[in-house]
Amino acid sequence: MKIGIIGAGQAACTLIAELIRGQFDGEMLVFNGESHRPYQRPPLSKTWLTHPTETESLRLLPDPIENHPSVQWIQQRVTGIEPDDGLIVTERDRYSVDQIVLATGTRAKKLAIDGLPSEKTHVIRTLDDAITLHSALDGVQNIAILGAGFLAFELASSLDQPTRTIRVLAKGIRALPQVSVKAADRLLDATPASIRVDVTVERYDEDSAALITNHGSIPADLVIIAIGAQANTELAEACGLGTDKGIPTDSYMQTPHPCVSAIGEVSLHDQPHMKQKMRVESISEANDTATTLAKRLLGQPEPFNATPWFWSDQGELKLQIAGLCARTDEETVLINTETECVVMRHQGDRITAVEAVNAAKEFMAARRLFEQGPISLGSAIEAGSLFSLLQSSRS
Repeated sequence: MKIGIIGAGQAACTLIAELIRGQFDGEMLVFNGESHRPYQRPPLSKTWLTHPTETESLRLLPDPIENHPSVQWIQQRVTGIEPDDGLIVTERDRYSVDQIVLATGTRAKKLAIDGLPSEKTHVIRTLDDAITLHSALDGVQNIAILGAGFLAFELASSLDQPTRTIRVLAKGIRALPQVSVKAADRLLDATPASIRVDVTVERYDEDSAALITNHGSIPADLVIIAIGAQANTELAEACGLGTDKGIPTDSYMQTPHPCVSAIGEVSLHDQPHMKQKMRVESISEANDTATTLAKRLLGQPEPFNATPWFWSDQGELKLQIAGLCARTDEETVLINTETECVVMRHQGDRITAVEAVNAAKEFMAARRLFEQGPISLGSAIEAGSLFSLLQSSRS
Protein backbone atom coordinates (compact mmCIF):
# COMPACT_ATOMS: atom_id res chain seq x y z
CA MET A 1 0.00 0.00 0.00
CA LYS A 2 1.18 3.50 -0.83
CA ILE A 3 -0.08 6.25 1.50
CA GLY A 4 0.10 9.94 0.67
CA ILE A 5 0.22 12.07 3.82
CA ILE A 6 -0.42 15.77 3.24
CA GLY A 7 1.14 17.75 6.07
CA ALA A 8 4.20 17.27 8.28
CA GLY A 9 3.03 18.45 11.68
CA GLN A 10 2.27 16.60 14.91
CA ALA A 11 -0.54 14.43 13.54
CA ALA A 12 1.36 13.43 10.40
CA CYS A 13 4.52 12.60 12.33
CA THR A 14 2.65 10.56 14.95
CA LEU A 15 0.99 8.59 12.15
CA ILE A 16 4.37 7.93 10.51
CA ALA A 17 5.92 6.79 13.79
CA GLU A 18 2.97 4.55 14.70
CA LEU A 19 2.94 2.90 11.27
CA ILE A 20 6.68 2.23 11.37
CA ARG A 21 6.49 0.84 14.91
CA GLY A 22 3.57 -1.32 13.77
CA GLN A 23 5.73 -2.74 10.95
CA PHE A 24 3.66 -1.18 8.18
CA ASP A 25 4.38 -2.98 4.92
CA GLY A 26 4.16 -0.21 2.38
CA GLU A 27 5.32 3.25 1.33
CA MET A 28 4.59 6.69 2.76
CA LEU A 29 4.85 9.82 0.65
CA VAL A 30 4.86 12.80 3.01
CA PHE A 31 4.14 16.22 1.50
CA ASN A 32 5.74 19.01 3.50
CA GLY A 33 4.93 22.46 2.17
CA GLU A 34 7.46 24.16 4.48
CA SER A 35 11.20 24.44 3.96
CA HIS A 36 11.97 23.06 7.44
CA ARG A 37 12.13 19.50 8.68
CA PRO A 38 9.13 18.51 10.82
CA TYR A 39 9.19 20.56 14.02
CA GLN A 40 7.24 21.10 17.23
CA ARG A 41 4.96 24.13 17.25
CA PRO A 42 4.08 24.61 20.97
CA PRO A 43 7.57 25.82 21.99
CA LEU A 44 7.44 28.63 19.45
CA SER A 45 5.31 30.84 21.70
CA LYS A 46 6.98 29.63 24.88
CA THR A 47 10.64 28.68 25.40
CA TRP A 48 11.88 29.19 21.85
CA LEU A 49 11.08 32.91 21.68
CA THR A 50 12.77 33.45 25.04
CA HIS A 51 15.86 31.44 24.13
CA PRO A 52 15.92 30.99 20.34
CA THR A 53 18.19 28.15 19.33
CA GLU A 54 18.95 26.24 16.20
CA THR A 55 15.92 24.49 14.76
CA GLU A 56 17.36 21.07 15.61
CA SER A 57 16.02 21.48 19.14
CA LEU A 58 12.47 21.56 17.73
CA ARG A 59 12.65 18.37 15.69
CA LEU A 60 9.57 16.16 15.89
CA LEU A 61 11.02 12.84 14.75
CA PRO A 62 14.18 10.97 15.70
CA ASP A 63 16.54 10.07 12.86
CA PRO A 64 15.55 6.37 12.63
CA ILE A 65 11.92 7.36 12.03
CA GLU A 66 12.48 10.42 9.86
CA ASN A 67 14.96 8.57 7.64
CA HIS A 68 13.16 5.24 7.56
CA PRO A 69 13.30 3.63 4.10
CA SER A 70 9.49 3.45 3.89
CA VAL A 71 9.21 7.27 4.09
CA GLN A 72 9.74 9.62 1.16
CA TRP A 73 9.69 13.33 2.00
CA ILE A 74 8.39 15.57 -0.75
CA GLN A 75 9.12 19.28 -0.22
CA GLN A 76 6.28 20.53 -2.39
CA ARG A 77 2.99 22.29 -1.72
CA VAL A 78 -0.08 20.24 -2.59
CA THR A 79 -2.53 22.13 -4.80
CA GLY A 80 -5.23 19.48 -5.18
CA ILE A 81 -6.34 15.89 -4.66
CA GLU A 82 -8.30 13.60 -6.96
CA PRO A 83 -9.62 10.86 -4.67
CA ASP A 84 -11.42 8.83 -7.35
CA ASP A 85 -8.14 8.42 -9.23
CA GLY A 86 -5.91 8.25 -6.13
CA LEU A 87 -3.93 11.32 -7.16
CA ILE A 88 -2.16 14.04 -5.20
CA VAL A 89 -1.31 17.09 -7.29
CA THR A 90 1.52 19.46 -6.37
CA GLU A 91 2.95 22.59 -7.97
CA ARG A 92 5.23 20.40 -10.10
CA ASP A 93 3.96 16.81 -10.20
CA ARG A 94 1.15 14.29 -9.83
CA TYR A 95 1.57 11.36 -7.44
CA SER A 96 -0.46 8.16 -7.49
CA VAL A 97 -1.33 6.65 -4.08
CA ASP A 98 -3.73 4.11 -2.60
CA GLN A 99 -4.76 6.19 0.40
CA ILE A 100 -4.77 9.96 0.98
CA VAL A 101 -4.38 11.31 4.51
CA LEU A 102 -5.24 14.94 5.13
CA ALA A 103 -3.14 16.18 8.05
CA THR A 104 -3.17 19.78 6.93
CA GLY A 105 -3.61 21.38 10.36
CA THR A 106 -4.48 25.03 10.86
CA ARG A 107 -3.12 28.47 10.07
CA ALA A 108 -3.20 31.65 12.10
CA LYS A 109 -6.17 33.90 11.55
CA LYS A 110 -5.19 37.33 10.31
CA LEU A 111 -6.77 40.72 10.80
CA ALA A 112 -6.52 43.71 8.47
CA ILE A 113 -6.09 46.99 10.35
CA ASP A 114 -6.28 50.21 8.38
CA GLY A 115 -2.93 52.00 8.35
CA LEU A 116 -0.92 49.22 10.03
CA PRO A 117 2.26 48.45 8.01
CA SER A 118 2.85 44.78 7.23
CA GLU A 119 6.33 44.90 8.81
CA LYS A 120 4.74 45.80 12.15
CA THR A 121 2.13 43.03 11.96
CA HIS A 122 2.91 39.51 13.12
CA VAL A 123 1.26 36.17 13.75
CA ILE A 124 2.87 33.11 15.24
CA ARG A 125 1.98 29.69 13.98
CA THR A 126 4.98 28.47 11.99
CA LEU A 127 8.71 28.47 12.59
CA ASP A 128 9.09 31.13 9.92
CA ASP A 129 6.58 33.27 11.82
CA ALA A 130 8.63 32.89 15.02
CA ILE A 131 11.91 33.69 13.26
CA THR A 132 10.38 36.79 11.65
CA LEU A 133 8.90 37.98 14.95
CA HIS A 134 12.15 37.46 16.85
CA SER A 135 14.14 39.40 14.27
CA ALA A 136 11.72 42.35 14.57
CA LEU A 137 12.02 42.75 18.35
CA ASP A 138 15.18 44.87 18.56
CA GLY A 139 14.38 48.29 19.98
CA VAL A 140 10.67 47.56 20.38
CA GLN A 141 9.26 49.14 23.53
CA ASN A 142 5.49 48.77 23.09
CA ILE A 143 3.91 45.49 21.98
CA ALA A 144 0.17 45.14 21.48
CA ILE A 145 -1.27 41.61 21.35
CA LEU A 146 -4.74 41.35 19.86
CA GLY A 147 -6.55 38.38 21.36
CA ALA A 148 -6.79 37.18 24.94
CA GLY A 149 -6.47 33.39 24.80
CA PHE A 150 -3.62 31.08 25.83
CA LEU A 151 -1.37 32.17 22.96
CA ALA A 152 -1.60 35.85 23.88
CA PHE A 153 -0.46 35.28 27.45
CA GLU A 154 2.23 32.78 26.50
CA LEU A 155 3.64 35.44 24.19
CA ALA A 156 3.35 38.11 26.88
CA SER A 157 5.46 35.98 29.24
CA SER A 158 7.99 35.03 26.55
CA LEU A 159 8.48 38.59 25.31
CA ASP A 160 8.62 40.28 28.70
CA GLN A 161 11.63 42.55 29.30
CA PRO A 162 12.20 45.44 31.72
CA THR A 163 12.30 47.95 28.88
CA ARG A 164 9.11 46.70 27.23
CA THR A 165 5.43 47.33 27.84
CA ILE A 166 3.11 44.57 26.66
CA ARG A 167 -0.61 45.14 26.31
CA VAL A 168 -3.16 42.41 25.69
CA LEU A 169 -6.30 43.70 24.02
CA ALA A 170 -9.42 41.55 24.34
CA LYS A 171 -12.40 41.95 22.07
CA GLY A 172 -14.67 40.28 24.63
CA ILE A 173 -15.60 41.18 28.19
CA ARG A 174 -12.92 39.01 29.84
CA ALA A 175 -9.49 37.57 29.15
CA LEU A 176 -8.87 33.81 29.01
CA PRO A 177 -12.56 32.97 28.44
CA GLN A 178 -11.62 29.33 27.71
CA VAL A 179 -11.09 28.66 31.43
CA SER A 180 -12.93 29.30 34.67
CA VAL A 181 -12.90 32.71 36.31
CA LYS A 182 -10.83 31.35 39.22
CA ALA A 183 -8.15 29.76 37.00
CA ALA A 184 -8.07 32.83 34.78
CA ASP A 185 -7.65 35.13 37.79
CA ARG A 186 -4.68 33.08 38.99
CA LEU A 187 -2.99 33.33 35.57
CA LEU A 188 -3.84 36.99 34.98
CA ASP A 189 -2.50 38.02 38.37
CA ALA A 190 0.92 36.74 37.28
CA THR A 191 1.06 38.06 33.71
CA PRO A 192 3.52 40.86 32.89
CA ALA A 193 1.00 42.29 30.42
CA SER A 194 -1.56 44.98 31.07
CA ILE A 195 -5.02 43.93 29.92
CA ARG A 196 -7.86 45.83 28.34
CA VAL A 197 -11.19 44.21 27.54
CA ASP A 198 -14.06 45.15 25.23
CA VAL A 199 -11.59 46.69 22.78
CA THR A 200 -12.45 47.59 19.20
CA VAL A 201 -9.50 48.57 17.00
CA GLU A 202 -10.39 51.29 14.51
CA ARG A 203 -7.07 51.96 12.77
CA TYR A 204 -3.33 52.42 13.24
CA ASP A 205 -1.74 55.86 13.37
CA GLU A 206 1.82 55.57 12.10
CA ASP A 207 2.82 59.10 13.14
CA SER A 208 2.21 58.32 16.81
CA ALA A 209 2.93 54.56 16.43
CA ALA A 210 -0.35 53.72 18.13
CA LEU A 211 -3.56 51.76 17.67
CA ILE A 212 -6.63 53.97 17.69
CA THR A 213 -9.37 52.16 19.61
CA ASN A 214 -12.65 52.77 21.41
CA HIS A 215 -10.45 53.09 24.52
CA GLY A 216 -8.34 55.80 22.98
CA SER A 217 -4.79 55.66 21.62
CA ILE A 218 -2.71 52.58 22.58
CA PRO A 219 1.06 52.71 21.85
CA ALA A 220 2.22 49.87 19.61
CA ASP A 221 5.61 49.64 17.92
CA LEU A 222 4.67 46.08 16.98
CA VAL A 223 1.32 44.29 16.80
CA ILE A 224 0.80 40.53 17.20
CA ILE A 225 -2.47 39.02 16.00
CA ALA A 226 -3.41 36.12 18.29
CA ILE A 227 -7.11 35.70 17.57
CA GLY A 228 -7.19 31.97 16.86
CA ALA A 229 -6.64 29.53 14.01
CA GLN A 230 -8.40 28.56 10.80
CA ALA A 231 -8.55 24.93 9.68
CA ASN A 232 -6.79 24.18 6.38
CA THR A 233 -9.69 22.41 4.71
CA GLU A 234 -9.45 23.78 1.17
CA LEU A 235 -8.21 20.52 -0.40
CA ALA A 236 -11.15 18.64 1.10
CA GLU A 237 -13.64 21.39 0.24
CA ALA A 238 -12.64 21.24 -3.43
CA CYS A 239 -13.68 17.57 -3.46
CA GLY A 240 -16.88 18.03 -1.49
CA LEU A 241 -15.37 16.32 1.56
CA GLY A 242 -15.25 19.25 3.95
CA THR A 243 -16.23 22.79 4.85
CA ASP A 244 -14.37 25.62 6.55
CA LYS A 245 -15.63 24.12 9.84
CA GLY A 246 -13.62 20.92 9.36
CA ILE A 247 -13.42 17.61 7.50
CA PRO A 248 -16.09 15.17 8.75
CA THR A 249 -14.84 11.67 9.55
CA ASP A 250 -16.15 8.60 11.33
CA SER A 251 -14.65 7.26 14.56
CA TYR A 252 -11.84 5.64 12.56
CA MET A 253 -10.82 8.92 10.85
CA GLN A 254 -12.37 7.83 7.52
CA THR A 255 -14.08 10.49 5.39
CA PRO A 256 -17.09 9.53 3.23
CA HIS A 257 -14.61 8.73 0.45
CA PRO A 258 -12.99 5.30 0.98
CA CYS A 259 -9.57 6.55 -0.15
CA VAL A 260 -9.40 9.66 2.06
CA SER A 261 -8.83 10.04 5.80
CA ALA A 262 -8.35 13.15 7.94
CA ILE A 263 -6.47 13.49 11.22
CA GLY A 264 -5.46 16.17 13.66
CA GLU A 265 -6.94 19.62 13.95
CA VAL A 266 -8.91 19.40 10.67
CA SER A 267 -10.81 16.24 11.60
CA LEU A 268 -14.44 16.79 12.62
CA HIS A 269 -15.58 13.66 14.42
CA ASP A 270 -17.46 12.32 17.44
CA GLN A 271 -15.86 13.29 20.74
CA PRO A 272 -17.13 10.65 23.20
CA HIS A 273 -16.16 12.81 26.18
CA MET A 274 -18.40 15.65 24.93
CA LYS A 275 -21.04 13.42 23.32
CA GLN A 276 -21.01 15.51 20.15
CA LYS A 277 -19.14 15.94 16.88
CA MET A 278 -16.35 18.50 17.25
CA ARG A 279 -13.07 19.69 15.80
CA VAL A 280 -10.48 20.06 18.57
CA GLU A 281 -7.16 21.92 18.44
CA SER A 282 -4.63 20.24 20.73
CA ILE A 283 -1.56 18.03 20.73
CA SER A 284 -3.63 15.23 22.27
CA GLU A 285 -6.08 15.39 19.38
CA ALA A 286 -3.24 15.20 16.85
CA ASN A 287 -1.70 12.18 18.57
CA ASP A 288 -4.93 10.31 19.33
CA THR A 289 -6.49 10.70 15.87
CA ALA A 290 -3.21 9.66 14.24
CA THR A 291 -2.98 6.59 16.47
CA THR A 292 -6.59 5.69 15.64
CA LEU A 293 -5.88 5.89 11.91
CA ALA A 294 -2.62 3.93 12.24
CA LYS A 295 -4.45 1.06 13.93
CA ARG A 296 -7.01 0.95 11.11
CA LEU A 297 -4.33 1.00 8.41
CA LEU A 298 -2.46 -1.77 10.25
CA GLY A 299 -5.60 -3.92 10.28
CA GLN A 300 -6.34 -3.50 13.99
CA PRO A 301 -9.16 -0.93 13.98
CA GLU A 302 -10.28 0.66 17.25
CA PRO A 303 -12.70 3.61 17.36
CA PHE A 304 -11.53 6.95 18.71
CA ASN A 305 -12.25 7.09 22.44
CA ALA A 306 -9.79 9.60 23.87
CA THR A 307 -10.29 12.42 26.34
CA PRO A 308 -8.70 15.68 25.17
CA TRP A 309 -6.12 17.48 27.24
CA PHE A 310 -4.37 20.83 26.92
CA TRP A 311 -1.58 22.83 28.51
CA SER A 312 -0.27 26.38 28.54
CA ASP A 313 3.00 27.60 30.06
CA GLN A 314 2.71 31.23 31.15
CA GLY A 315 5.86 32.33 32.93
CA GLU A 316 6.22 30.37 36.16
CA LEU A 317 2.67 29.03 35.95
CA LYS A 318 1.65 25.88 34.14
CA LEU A 319 -2.00 25.45 33.26
CA GLN A 320 -3.02 21.87 32.48
CA ILE A 321 -6.55 20.90 31.48
CA ALA A 322 -7.99 17.41 31.29
CA GLY A 323 -11.26 17.13 29.41
CA LEU A 324 -13.13 19.73 27.41
CA CYS A 325 -15.94 21.94 28.63
CA ALA A 326 -18.31 24.52 27.28
CA ARG A 327 -17.60 28.09 28.35
CA THR A 328 -20.93 28.15 30.13
CA ASP A 329 -20.17 25.10 32.32
CA GLU A 330 -20.35 25.65 36.06
CA GLU A 331 -17.14 25.87 38.08
CA THR A 332 -16.31 24.52 41.52
CA VAL A 333 -12.97 25.24 43.18
CA LEU A 334 -11.44 22.13 44.73
CA ILE A 335 -7.97 23.43 45.64
CA ASN A 336 -6.89 27.04 46.06
CA THR A 337 -3.58 27.56 47.85
CA GLU A 338 -0.71 29.98 47.38
CA THR A 339 0.96 27.58 44.94
CA GLU A 340 -1.86 25.50 43.40
CA CYS A 341 -5.33 25.92 42.01
CA VAL A 342 -7.68 23.17 40.79
CA VAL A 343 -11.11 23.94 39.38
CA MET A 344 -13.80 21.47 38.32
CA ARG A 345 -15.93 22.41 35.34
CA HIS A 346 -19.20 20.56 35.30
CA GLN A 347 -22.69 20.23 33.89
CA GLY A 348 -24.76 19.36 36.92
CA ASP A 349 -22.90 16.56 38.69
CA ARG A 350 -20.96 15.42 35.59
CA ILE A 351 -17.41 16.80 35.50
CA THR A 352 -16.51 17.90 31.97
CA ALA A 353 -13.00 19.23 32.62
CA VAL A 354 -10.40 19.75 35.33
CA GLU A 355 -8.26 22.88 35.21
CA ALA A 356 -5.04 22.60 37.21
CA VAL A 357 -2.60 25.46 37.77
CA ASN A 358 0.76 24.14 39.03
CA ALA A 359 -1.04 20.97 40.15
CA ALA A 360 0.42 18.23 37.97
CA LYS A 361 -0.68 15.33 40.21
CA GLU A 362 -4.31 16.43 40.11
CA PHE A 363 -4.12 16.88 36.35
CA MET A 364 -2.72 13.39 35.78
CA ALA A 365 -5.28 11.92 38.19
CA ALA A 366 -8.06 13.59 36.21
CA ARG A 367 -6.75 12.24 32.92
CA ARG A 368 -6.64 8.70 34.31
CA LEU A 369 -10.08 8.98 35.82
CA PHE A 370 -11.59 10.30 32.59
CA GLU A 371 -10.13 7.24 30.85
CA GLN A 372 -12.04 5.02 33.29
CA GLY A 373 -15.38 6.71 32.64
CA PRO A 374 -17.48 9.67 33.78
CA ILE A 375 -16.46 11.46 37.00
CA SER A 376 -19.06 12.90 39.36
CA LEU A 377 -18.51 16.16 41.17
CA GLY A 378 -19.81 14.67 44.41
CA SER A 379 -17.21 11.89 44.38
CA ALA A 380 -14.36 14.34 43.75
CA ILE A 381 -15.41 16.66 46.58
CA GLU A 382 -15.95 13.75 48.98
CA ALA A 383 -12.47 12.41 48.24
CA GLY A 384 -10.95 15.84 48.97
CA SER A 385 -8.88 15.84 45.81
CA LEU A 386 -8.71 14.08 42.48
CA PHE A 387 -5.41 12.53 43.51
CA SER A 388 -7.12 10.96 46.55
CA LEU A 389 -9.99 9.79 44.35
CA LEU A 390 -7.54 8.12 42.00
CA GLN A 391 -5.81 6.35 44.87
CA SER A 392 -9.12 5.09 46.23
CA SER A 393 -10.19 3.86 42.79
CA ARG A 394 -7.09 1.65 42.68
CA SER A 395 -7.63 0.04 46.09
